[in-house]
Amino acid sequence: MQDSIFAPTTLGGIQLRNRIIRAATDESMGDANGFPTGKLTALYERLSKGEVGAIITGYIAVAENGKSTFPGMCTLETDDKIPPYLALTDAVHQYGTPIIAQIAHCGAQGAARYGKVCALKEDEIRTIIRQFIDAAIRASKAGFDGVELHCAHGYLLSEFLSPKKNKRRDSWGGSAENRFRIVDEILRGIKTVLPQFPVWVKLNGTEKGGVTEDHAAGYAAMMEQAGADAIEVSCGLSEDVFMFARGRVPFDMICHDYPAVKNLPAPLMKLAKPLVNKVLEPPAPKRLYNLSAARRIKAKVHVPVIVVGGIHDLHEIESVIGGHGLDAVSLSRPLILEPTLVQKYKSGKQSEAKCIECNYCVIGISQRPLRCYYGKLPND
Repeated sequence: MQDSIFAPTTLGGIQLRNRIIRAATDESMGDANGFPTGKLTALYERLSKGEVGAIITGYIAVAENGKSTFPGMCTLETDDKIPPYLALTDAVHQYGTPIIAQIAHCGAQGAARYGKVCALKEDEIRTIIRQFIDAAIRASKAGFDGVELHCAHGYLLSEFLSPKKNKRRDSWGGSAENRFRIVDEILRGIKTVLPQFPVWVKLNGTEKGGVTEDHAAGYAAMMEQAGADAIEVSCGLSEDVFMFARGRVPFDMICHDYPAVKNLPAPLMKLAKPLVNKVLEPPAPKRLYNLSAARRIKAKVHVPVIVVGGIHDLHEIESVIGGHGLDAVSLSRPLILEPTLVQKYKSGKQSEAKCIECNYCVIGISQRPLRCYYGKLPND
């Protein structure tokens, strides 16, 4: 089984080193103008040296007004971004690892930066479709091996797909086909100008009160029809952050980073802890929590299906690929602490990740660059 996990393979049009992919993770390592920094390049180099099968970048905005409220988000909205990204991809490729640019528009979560959230007009939707296509063209010129459309976690494309979020009654909402229309036009648009360029999609398999496994399977089939080369299955909305980052509720980190909590008097802080833990406690299971949705999707499509979420040890990877027939796994939190984890698995040095799922990193990226913050809260 391990031979098939660690052997090179072609998946979704990309030659992977193995079937363990670094999942897109918000690194908060772009500069004030959205250019990638040396810190980001160094992070990807460490992952590449650690023998991950491929790297999917943290979300890259297709437009300035599509950026997150979090600091340090990279963008790919202008041609002057191509040279620094080309230097980044060259640095990763020298160690033999493919790298995929995850392109995104944060929608309402980005609009909050401008103080207003409102329904997009027809011409605005058309502009965003063009921005995604143009970002894919720039990614190709910048040496990326493919792009991944971020259609999960409540960002713009996810908002359109979600029956919970999309309440439109025009041609962009009201039915699954209409909700899917923006993704369909982006996929077909990219494939028209870049027919051989791999395009993956990150899709919510489930979300609270919105997309169900049945919805997701239907969307996945539409994505394949529109030209998607692979589908990565995640879950959840950003407002339900611990739905897709299950594990412990990082109360100490919340107290450290969130002003509404950190400035509470000590007696109130003591009372707040059990309340916060109860409100934010993620649902079970805390491992392999997207497996059911991924299997449902796999049964509906012919393109490769990748699953992310709650995968921490080699036994789980073997189960997903060998036992359940999925094509690859992607990991996020375990690789923050151990960028050489895949190398350790391959060599037999260890079979479990050291990450304890404390989720300090999940809170940390709201204010500062990505790293493991457990046991070493940053100085303000």
